Amino acid sequence: MRALIKPVFLLLLVSSPVFSQIFVTIDADTQELIENVSYSLFKDDNVVYKGVTLIDKPTSIDKGVDFDSISFSRIDYKTLGLAKSNIDSVLYLSKDIIYLDEVVVGSQKDNEVVLGETNRFVRRRSAVLNKELVYGLVFSNGSPQQLQLDKMAFYVDKVKLKTAYRIIFSDVSEVYTDEGHHFAEPGELLHETDILYLSPKDKGRVEVVLPNNFYFPAAKKMFVWIQLLEYYDEKGMAVTPEQDKQTKVKFQLSDKLEYYSRMYDLSTKKYTDGIVNTNRMLNYDFATLFYNTPKKSDLVTPAILLYAHKSKDVLKN
Repeated sequence: MRALIKPVFLLLLVSSPVFSQIFVTIDADTQELIENVSYSLFKDDNVVYKGVTLIDKPTSIDKGVDFDSISFSRIDYKTLGLAKSNIDSVLYLSKDIIYLDEVVVGSQKDNEVVLGETNRFVRRRSAVLNKELVYGLVFSNGSPQQLQLDKMAFYVDKVKLKTAYRIIFSDVSEVYTDEGHHFAEPGELLHETDILYLSPKDKGRVEVVLPNNFYFPAAKKMFVWIQLLEYYDEKGMAVTPEQDKQTKVKFQLSDKLEYYSRMYDLSTKKYTDGIVNTNRMLNYDFATLFYNTPKKSDLVTPAILLYAHKSKDVLKN
């Protein structure tokens, strides 16, 4: 779908009057549309025009205004100044006042921390397990000290066939493109579980205990995904079931930007190579195509949690 709507924005740019410059303002981190941004046009350091960015369409600067530079300002963003020749159709502003996300949420238990989100499940937004990496989460240790991981929890729809799987934890790099998209590149393997099993009629919360020497360094990130190994029928024979009998991970509403997945190409019937930050991509596309933000129900993530406690042990190289 995204490949089909992408050219629409380009068409709008081409079909717009050639005598005007148009642009939208976007948050450099979340890729969300920023509304009510004040801008001033300058000529020889003198203000010649002032305005505010539009909400439902790109802002247009008429050819009749003679200017050589522009500045953008909003109280919670850093002021951005550009020469006329550097004005692009998409302009990125960076937060000036940073509102820190809760990347580590305390629980009732002493010294326990939980990484991940606990929001409402989204009906009909579950996703099947895959043998190849299709989707996963980037977790961040936002605490000033290393964490010792204790267990992982995830949620599944009712299981119909015995399912063999493993959980893979790896180092990760996040790559940002000029187009505003963020890609995850899993790196060194940090840990993978033994072969685990889900039984028919299992549903809801699944907990997996992690080894007691599994540490998550401070200020580091980790990529986590669940790998399908095999399905088995009642006789214990490996089978390839229809999609309605495959095991599915539940998805929930998301307030963060940690979910990465490959896109499915309808023409080739294959997944793309890049693992893109899906929610950032949605924010970007809605901002540049529709000059709006996605519906809350469009921003989702797999319901996966990591449980840990603050560790006083020192990591050994």
